[in-house]
Amino acid sequence: MADVNPDRSARRPTLRDERAQVTRRRIADAGRRLFLRDGYAATTLAGIATDAGVAVQTVYAVYGSKAGILGALRESAMTQPEAEALYGQAMAEPSPQRRLELFAGSIRRRWEFSGDVVKIDRDAGTADPAIRAGVSATLERRRAGIAALAVALGNHLRPGVDVERATAVLDALTLPDVYAELVGVHRWTSDAYEAWLAAALVHELLSPG
Repeated sequence: MADVNPDRSARRPTLRDERAQVTRRRIADAGRRLFLRDGYAATTLAGIATDAGVAVQTVYAVYGSKAGILGALRESAMTQPEAEALYGQAMAEPSPQRRLELFAGSIRRRWEFSGDVVKIDRDAGTADPAIRAGVSATLERRRAGIAALAVALGNHLRPGVDVERATAVLDALTLPDVYAELVGVHRWTSDAYEAWLAAALVHELLSPG
């Protein structure tokens, strides 16, 4: 009988693959640090290479440009695994209150992980108009996810709150600026932010009882 074990046919990562992945991460992390510290416009690929401990030619080969590094950071923020998993659980949850609690958890994780990337993105869009298309696409993806949640809440919305208004409330209360203000400026813990956001969303959107 032929060996049909799928694990036998799957290609395992080689040491070279693993080293390449480590290099990609070091470059991205260096870019993230310098973009945030010095600003997107002032950061150079040579500076990123030095911070990452690689040759500048390696940075060019892996990402091609500063915009390539920023795009990778943006995509990583949008697909953050824990936040994505919580959003998926929220969409599958039958209880509307629990759905919003899970969604609040996903937002907390997303801004904990990538609030700095949002700030970098805005700075980059101001410095380089070519970056704005990527920023706009990211915002559209975020708003599409929020709109899908509002639709899923459906008949559970409180009187006077339609899907359009629910979408606006979800969008406004979950902006990264709100997280940054409450946690960064007013020194709330992330747990306190998540609890507040869940309670606020339930109060604003769901019918009593």
